[in-house]
Amino acid sequence: MKRLLRPILLEFCRSHLILTAVVSLLTVLALTASGLLGLGNAVRDILPFPLQGAASELSGTLPALIPMILGLVAYLPAGRFTRKRNLLPRPDVEEALLLLLVPAAAFWLLLALAYLIPHGTGLLVAAMLLNCPAYGLFSLLAQFLGWGSGGSLWAVYVGGLVTGLLPPLLYLMGSYLPIAALDREEDLDEEFIEKQ
Repeated sequence: MKRLLRPILLEFCRSHLILTAVVSLLTVLALTASGLLGLGNAVRDILPFPLQGAASELSGTLPALIPMILGLVAYLPAGRFTRKRNLLPRPDVEEALLLLLVPAAAFWLLLALAYLIPHGTGLLVAAMLLNCPAYGLFSLLAQFLGWGSGGSLWAVYVGGLVTGLLPPLLYLMGSYLPIAALDREEDLDEEFIEKQ
């Protein structure tokens, strides 16, 4: 258990919960505004003609793409900010693997149980809430592009795998972004160790 309690993983969980709550709230607000103001139809009219047919079914949910995409992009600065605020070194290989696989495994487990257990809708909703930006974005894109319709589920399986990895991967990439003061300290520590 102690191996799992790495600072970078705990900070990811905190940031992830905050981003998930914010993105969920913004998505609800965007969908409410879309319904009240008819923004979905305006977005649909802007799209190229071949995409308008698919967008007509989802015209009410198209504005939800904006907060979800912004929520996913926010993982990059969140990783960098967390590392800078807590003066953490760049994650080593073991920490990086834990950061990638533990949150993804929790999401995949909930998703698998939702499809294996009869009446597992609650678990599916829990998986959606656990990974709101990525799973919501994938669900909208899957419906918009017609993935999984016609009996082929490979896109759904691949999408589920990618969606579990996307938030921690973006956060990890953000934690590797350069921070001059911290990087200089790491270089000095490595030089000192080499001299010893």
